[in-house]
Amino acid sequence: MSTAEIIVGAWQGLLALAGAGVAVAQIREIKRGEVTLRERVEAWHAAPQQFLLFLIVAVFCLAFVSVICSTLGRTFFPEALSSNNGLLFLVPVTQTVSLICVLLAVKFLPAAFPQYPDAKSGTNREPLFQTVFSRKPFGVPAFFALGFFASTVAALSVTGIISFFPEHIREIFRENQILVDTLSGSDNLLATALCVPAIAIFTPIIEEIIFRAGLYRFLKSKLNAVPAAVLSSVIFAILHDAPISYLPLTLLGCVFCFAYEKTGRIAVPICIHALFNANTLLCLFVI
Repeated sequence: MSTAEIIVGAWQGLLALAGAGVAVAQIREIKRGEVTLRERVEAWHAAPQQFLLFLIVAVFCLAFVSVICSTLGRTFFPEALSSNNGLLFLVPVTQTVSLICVLLAVKFLPAAFPQYPDAKSGTNREPLFQTVFSRKPFGVPAFFALGFFASTVAALSVTGIISFFPEHIREIFRENQILVDTLSGSDNLLATALCVPAIAIFTPIIEEIIFRAGLYRFLKSKLNAVPAAVLSSVIFAILHDAPISYLPLTLLGCVFCFAYEKTGRIAVPICIHALFNANTLLCLFVI
């Protein structure tokens, strides 16, 4: 094992321990009644045509933009995209266009999204600065550690369970996201650097607006908060197309929903998501 792998392993171990401590602290405060678990984020009671419009926007931003950018790129820049690093040049373009489309849809197609991404009343919202930089067990750093702990335990559990499966099934679960494999094997510093803001900043904004501010709040109008969080998180995980990560990403999505409800701020799950993606990139680059 190399020095870099030891450092990454130690860092991830410390994060997991911190997450376990956060979970214990949160449970204690809830049991003592020092915090409330009331739902701060209102359900989105969208009419069928509104939800259909939301789905169209979501599918366009999450899938069609990628297809369009890839098609145009391979048409006008075939040599650049024919290399192993071609995908890395597409990622920042695709995510930038997707982010612009999401923000334009929020602005000019208000029927496709809830009117307010945050809880309406000031009494139902945590102060944003205080929440983002809080050292308490319900601030952004704590939720990030909790999410990392939950996803790590889930990943280890999945790895242990699939070890009992036949080899051909284990091979399916060993497959990572294509982007992760491409980043791991990239030797193009420019392409890799361009991917950092796209993955660590743009992607969290896009996905949290769609999955938490949109899908989760719509499902809350049909289900209770917990099943709505689980179902929206399952969909969130499956769309990442990495079977080994389905359970970890589902639990991570539930943490995002919990943070959204606890604070009433969509910026909070965006920040947690951004930290999680940045941590993943850091580990890939160090190794």
